Amino acid sequence: MLITHPFHPLKGQRLVVLFSQRKRTGLYFVCEVEGRRRVTVAQEWTDRGVPASVDRLAVDGLMAARTLADAIDPLAADPSSADGAGDETGDRPGTGADVGLGPSTGGDGGGEHGRITAARRRAGRR
Repeated sequence: MLITHPFHPLKGQRLVVLFSQRKRTGLYFVCEVEGRRRVTVAQEWTDRGVPASVDRLAVDGLMAARTLADAIDPLAADPSSADGAGDETGDRPGTGADVGLGPSTGGDGGGEHGRITAARRRAGRR
């Protein structure tokens, strides 16, 4: 079996398949490398899988993806926000910045939900 994944360290090498394993995520081959160690390789990373597209990072595809992203969120396409002129906390409606909560500072996993709940509790006490 030949390793074909473009970023695999063994790309281009032929390996001996010892056995295969079917897992929830697909078919895997356990192979022998240089007669002394074993590696597990996904079928997609070999010549036995679907060949990888050679143009998956082509400029045309990237430009089409950018056009689609801009159509979905036109505010992200605003050139004034692309140069870093915007506020770090986000100045677009619906991001939390419009209610003055800002980014999570504690890293406690509370996120927007935790900050909104805390702000509502503080407002209820007044």
